[in-house]
Amino acid sequence: MAVFRSIRITMPDRPGALSAIATALAAHRVDIVRLDVISHEGDVVVDDLLLEAESAQAIGAAIGAFWPDVAVRTFDAPFGDAAVEMGMVIGAVTGAPSPSEARSRLAAGLVRSMRADRGAVVRLIDTGGFVPVAGLAATAVVGPRDAFAGRWVLAKQRAVAFPASDGWAPAAFATEARAAWVAMAPMGATDLLVAIRTLNLPFYRGELERLDTLARAVRPVLERGTGSRPAAVLESLATLPPRAVTLGAA
Repeated sequence: MAVFRSIRITMPDRPGALSAIATALAAHRVDIVRLDVISHEGDVVVDDLLLEAESAQAIGAAIGAFWPDVAVRTFDAPFGDAAVEMGMVIGAVTGAPSPSEARSRLAAGLVRSMRADRGAVVRLIDTGGFVPVAGLAATAVVGPRDAFAGRWVLAKQRAVAFPASDGWAPAAFATEARAAWVAMAPMGATDLLVAIRTLNLPFYRGELERLDTLARAVRPVLERGTGSRPAAVLESLATLPPRAVTLGAA
């Protein structure tokens, strides 16, 4: 029976780098089912590969034959094509029998479409706090005066990704999220789409663009009856953690 594994490789952008990867895989009879270019900025390239072989040992041996300066991270589950996965999520959301079920399907779909460990939909409420409406436990709350990166996302209406650090969210929310990296996109005036990775695996700009596209696509289904944002509450405490990557104008 064939074995599949999804990996992320980070390597120097130099002639022959990808060819050397392909050669190492072929030598161990490992096929590249799909290659997604995640980032190509500066002198570093980040690609996601879906590999197929007769055994996990063959895949492990092939990875071990990569150049020493090729960093490899393995995802827990094999992922399909990112665009196809996103299309499936949009279809599931638009076909949901209720807004509540649509949000649940969206949070679950983020795991595959964003190669995330967890997904959530979080809502700004009238008091100025935030509550999870899908994907996180009810204890993951943000108080009216708590600093929270999601305030910036809604205030600026821009997607952002960042490594989780002290202060990105209050303790109750951060403890429930268990995040190493977070990506957020606005869904209208009050809702946030949140993708969470528990491993130290960055979200790159291309992935953030995908999250933003997904948020825009499902927004008409999910923003009905969500109201308007209290701007004053958002503008106060609207800060971002260090090393944040954002979309749109500064």
